[in-house]
Amino acid sequence: MTDNLRGILAVLIGSTAFAFNDAIVKLVSAELPSGEIIVIRGAIATVMLATVSIAIGAVRPLSSLMTPIMLLRIVSAAAATTCIVLSLRYMPLPTVTTAMQVTPLAVTAGAAIVFGEKVGWRRWLATLAGFLGVVLIVKPGTQAFGAAAYLALTALLFTTMRDLATRGLDRDMPSIFVAAATAAAITLSGFVVAPFDAPWTVPSWWALGWLTVCGVCLFVANIFMVVALRTGEIAVVAPFRYAPVPLTVWLGYWWWGDVLDSTAFLGIGLVVAAGLYTLHRERSTLRNRAQGVAKRSPAQ
Repeated sequence: MTDNLRGILAVLIGSTAFAFNDAIVKLVSAELPSGEIIVIRGAIATVMLATVSIAIGAVRPLSSLMTPIMLLRIVSAAAATTCIVLSLRYMPLPTVTTAMQVTPLAVTAGAAIVFGEKVGWRRWLATLAGFLGVVLIVKPGTQAFGAAAYLALTALLFTTMRDLATRGLDRDMPSIFVAAATAAAITLSGFVVAPFDAPWTVPSWWALGWLTVCGVCLFVANIFMVVALRTGEIAVVAPFRYAPVPLTVWLGYWWWGDVLDSTAFLGIGLVVAAGLYTLHRERSTLRNRAQGVAKRSPAQ
């Protein structure tokens, strides 16, 4: 399996886990304040990630967290999560999902600018088609959302910074250690939000159960998204972040009664087609490279 295919598989798993996480956060927001949600689910995910890191010998000195690129990754991830959780409280789930799906476009452009990765026009078109599909699915409204809209836009900015910083991490740094450090920083960010949020309350067993599921989702999502962003070309991997959007729409129907129409089904088709086309382009590129190597090899 190539690096690009590994990255695609990892991003599919990670982004699906994030989709479940976001839906659960919105569900639990009806009972608990945002800061408390961030702390509880973050603590669960941190304990799980730290335990596995210790068990497999992936722990590194704390000084390794003080490098500029690592600090940028940790701080931007914590800020992005805080903004996303707050925006989920005040905005519809599909609207927040739409804002976050701009991230692959921003990351693709950023990778071309920062890391000099080659982004062909076909991949640009596939990425744009996937984003158009997302817009058709969620059909964001034009009404103003006040400060919550700025929270979503700020989350987009920090998410892009997080993904680009992840790409620039030292290859020798274990992905699970990066995920554990990030989860710990996100947990601490909940205490920063607390003074500006509603008073904390004793969570019900219902809320604790869902937040435990959230912690597991974060455990899975953080590991696989770090792996995805450090494996393969971003221009190939990033478009597959669109794939879980239909799942989010289905969760919206299941939990909040949102009903899909023909336009939404067209959007789902575009998302799937864009992902499959990108995969097709990757396989074609691999075949061409293999043929080129075979032609250059001396006759046996």
